[in-house]
Amino acid sequence: MGALSRGAPMGAAVVLVALWPAFGPLLLAVAVGLALHAALRPTGRVPALALAAKLAWACVVALAWHFGADRFELRYVWLYSSAELPLHLKVANLWGGDEGTTLMLAACCLGLAARRAGVGADPARFSLSAAIAAWLGLTALWLAPFATTPAEWLAQSPSQGMNAHLMKPWMLFHAPLVLAAYAWTLALAAPALDALRGVSARWSALAQEHARRAWLVLTAGIGFGMLWAFEDAMYGQVWHWDPVQTAVFCLWCLLGAHLHGVAGWGVGRPHWRAMPWAGVLAAAAVPLAMAVTRNPVLASSHRYVGADSWMAHLALGAALLLIATGCAVAGRGAGRATRNDVDRRARFMGLRAPSGLWLAQLCFLGAAAVAAVQLLSAFGAGVLQLPRPEAYKPFLAMLSNLTTGSELAALRAAFEQWDVDGYVLAAHLLLPLAGFGLVGGWYFFRRISVVAGRLSLLLAVVAIGGNAAWGGVVTRSYAGEGILSQQIVAVLPWLDASLIGGAYLALGGIAWAAHVLRRQGRKAVASVVPLAAIHAGVALALWGGLLATALNSYTQHEIAFDGGPSAWATDRHGYALRLAEIRVGAANDGAVGAQSVVQALTTIEVRGPDGERLDGQTLYRDARAPSERFDGPLRQVCELLDYRYARHVGTPGYLLQPLIDQGWARSVQFWVSPAAVVGALDGSGGGPAIVVVKVFPFMSLLWIGLLLLLFGSAWLALSGARGVRRGRRGATS
Repeated sequence: MGALSRGAPMGAAVVLVALWPAFGPLLLAVAVGLALHAALRPTGRVPALALAAKLAWACVVALAWHFGADRFELRYVWLYSSAELPLHLKVANLWGGDEGTTLMLAACCLGLAARRAGVGADPARFSLSAAIAAWLGLTALWLAPFATTPAEWLAQSPSQGMNAHLMKPWMLFHAPLVLAAYAWTLALAAPALDALRGVSARWSALAQEHARRAWLVLTAGIGFGMLWAFEDAMYGQVWHWDPVQTAVFCLWCLLGAHLHGVAGWGVGRPHWRAMPWAGVLAAAAVPLAMAVTRNPVLASSHRYVGADSWMAHLALGAALLLIATGCAVAGRGAGRATRNDVDRRARFMGLRAPSGLWLAQLCFLGAAAVAAVQLLSAFGAGVLQLPRPEAYKPFLAMLSNLTTGSELAALRAAFEQWDVDGYVLAAHLLLPLAGFGLVGGWYFFRRISVVAGRLSLLLAVVAIGGNAAWGGVVTRSYAGEGILSQQIVAVLPWLDASLIGGAYLALGGIAWAAHVLRRQGRKAVASVVPLAAIHAGVALALWGGLLATALNSYTQHEIAFDGGPSAWATDRHGYALRLAEIRVGAANDGAVGAQSVVQALTTIEVRGPDGERLDGQTLYRDARAPSERFDGPLRQVCELLDYRYARHVGTPGYLLQPLIDQGWARSVQFWVSPAAVVGALDGSGGGPAIVVVKVFPFMSLLWIGLLLLLFGSAWLALSGARGVRRGRRGATS
């Protein structure tokens, strides 16, 4: 009966907003008011936050019901959904726009704030966790997710439909996982600020659980995003330093620095400020990343079109940084007052400063700083409207000869828009990556013995030097046959060093785990296996991602198709392929432009270099108007090879999806653009179908590494949650 009565307010609120959506803003406003009350007054904080969380989640659930029920009289549903979509995609549109994602993040933050207050971890006069949740709830209220659809929009179309790029199963996981990671990271702000002030005697177990969960779900969200990107022409590969990816990478590194500083943390210990500063910076990186996603200055494939809430997120991030600075100044005396006592206790217990973990923190912080500087530099250049160097405009000279009029003006404007320079980032990030591998490997071998640490580090450095003197494995293997520009050549030696550092890290973690297990047996499994899996997973993912990106290669084909199976085309990678069938027709699939879209399913047959056979279908979906000037296959080739041009010509109603062969040694994409064939059928022009074959070696190492990383991270996160529950039971008994 108790659980039923506790759930009654939320159930009643869900029904109320589901039947009368006009009550949605009212309930959300009440939730914001309760959160503000909880932020300012400790009296009644627990019930106020609990009720606020229930009301916010009721709004989320009710909004999901409106999507599932095709309630297009709501503007948010009209903008992103369609009656033709399957139910899971309708509900997934809940986080397809700014209104829904902000509402969900506010609900998550309110739930975490209520939990923190409920276990007695938020007794201060002012609750920062409640204030953050209130600000996000206020932003969601301003965005008006329950607003009514204008009558002229409904008269124009029953709904706008879903962005075709989002109509994939990864949509169900990528966005909500990232949002959950954002919420857990924001929950670190309050305890980290207390730590900077010197108030906390030790780091909260609940905060450590939040940090581990944030790391876990953010890594999983990034992994699903990589799978998504690998199947989309606007990306075409797992990572390309899109501004939003760069911002999330900063957050991931800051969480890594934070977690590497938790062990043995205490006020006054050496480098004690680094860990809480990393937590505060990670929390501030969340609204800043959301601001990057919504700000139109930089070119991005993650843009929330028409979103204007970036100022609210920017203000939250700036406020967290200002408060952190004030807390750090206020806590200067705390470190001096406790340092001597902490040092005496550390000597008595045989503890020493974790120098290896401190160096790992520095590597993580350095990587985050490099990415942040590049992001800020690009943003500053965009705000100042500085001209982009010609080196950043691949294909522009050729495309300029093929376009005219307004299309040419739009093309030039698109290539003038700034984004993050991935080559500069790689040049500066590979050194921290190599350093992280060397520090981590030495740290694990050093825990086996001093001799093992010194000898293994010497061998790793000799391996890096010897590989560089020989010319480098990757450097010598690079043939310049891929989609990267020749700017990558300058960073290949550092890439070799990073790969050796990653291998040293993995070997160190495995050797240390084997050593501990041999000495302590099964009782040590829970303490060593997750850490070994995490670090081996990071190394494998690093190897797979770097090798696949640097050593990729492609070939392009023009294949004549007259209705029957085409002639076989031979690829220099050893593949023979032909187009067996192209089925063209209208697509009433619920995506944007469904009224005028054309869809082509191309059946492609492939014979592999080892005699294996592969067949499957590629998808082409296009709701765009014909180009002003037909230019044969060149435009399609540029679109398949350069994500910047694909982003320029792409629209929410356009989609190109490849056939992918995921193998152990390499992953192969077969991209088919039958636009010319479709044009020939409708009389607007014709030509051959374009097929591009992209080969990414060792991509399987990336996926295996991510799975190992997630396995170890989940183990630690779940064990931490059990510890928090045991501590809570002990406190109440």
